[in-house]
Amino acid sequence: MYNFAIAFHKAVVANSLEPNFVYSPVSVWLILAGIAEGADSVTRQQIFNLLNVPNDECTRQKYYQLTTSRIVQTDDVKIISNRILLLDAGVTPNQTWYDIVMKNNLIEVLTAPIKHDPAVTAEEIKRLMHAELPRLNFDGNSVILDTIDYNALWTTEFVEANIERSPFHDQFGNPAGFVDLMKVTKRARVGYVKSLKAKVMELPVGENEHYRICFAMFPESNDIIADFGILTVDIVFEIFESLKDSFDPVEVAIPRMVMSSEIDVRSLIEYLGVTSLWNNPAATRNVSNPPALPSSFVQRATMTFGNQGLHSPPPAPAGIYGTPTGLDYKIDNAFIADRPFLYALYDAETYTVIMASAFIEPTYMN
Repeated sequence: MYNFAIAFHKAVVANSLEPNFVYSPVSVWLILAGIAEGADSVTRQQIFNLLNVPNDECTRQKYYQLTTSRIVQTDDVKIISNRILLLDAGVTPNQTWYDIVMKNNLIEVLTAPIKHDPAVTAEEIKRLMHAELPRLNFDGNSVILDTIDYNALWTTEFVEANIERSPFHDQFGNPAGFVDLMKVTKRARVGYVKSLKAKVMELPVGENEHYRICFAMFPESNDIIADFGILTVDIVFEIFESLKDSFDPVEVAIPRMVMSSEIDVRSLIEYLGVTSLWNNPAATRNVSNPPALPSSFVQRATMTFGNQGLHSPPPAPAGIYGTPTGLDYKIDNAFIADRPFLYALYDAETYTVIMASAFIEPTYMN
């Protein structure tokens, strides 16, 4: 999964028109897996290679069940995900394929009058996705729609009184604007990743800390996107291994924000080498009759960071002068996100990356 997530991240970076973006690699992974289940042998293998999915059907189903179970709804964590193949009226899904994708909760199949009434279809899609989607087109007989929205309670709240409009700096350290920093002093899992020269911090989400968000800052870099471009699976695990519980409370400050992105996934998948899916009837002949030819694949992702949490922050105990912090000296007992940073949401059991983002420009520009 990380091989695909890293490849997709690099494709997003290479093609993004916005400095701030958020996306869900696992949602794209599930959709592509669903389409591959109805693809011809060549296209199927091409997608399976990109996703690192095994050829054995029983093993694949175990992968699908494990992956879809990472996205859950609870009272304190809301991750709303919709994965839809929208077929033109008159295009009939193949029953065998339909049963597979529904059984494994990979993708929902709906119909709309794409060719007969594209205006009505566009309005229905806006309703489903709560977005304008200017890149959407109806040249084919289907479109792929993907939405994912995150809004959850932190395990430990950020007190309202500790939110301050604070300066935000660009990658060179120059003032760029302002953000509303949510501040708390608490014990946290923090670390320093030598290969990336990055400070990282992990904050738990929800009552049982089922989810975590890892933040990464690059104080020694003038181009964090380029530096993060060296990311490999080995470095991912170096990040996780670097995280250590602080002996003493750490000053934590991250922006309060709502970030939303609309990504043309089709162009990214083509960038990654899957090109036959969109206009070759043989490629999707087992998906539907006539074969589905999706002219668009669009993802709209939204991530909300509020200050509410389940538990009030404990009073910070007084540190003992001269005692070791247990942290790398470059961490400096603080993680203040007042310059560009990256972050990722993942589940605590399997470390599957559900959403990832880059925060480069401040909420309020100079």
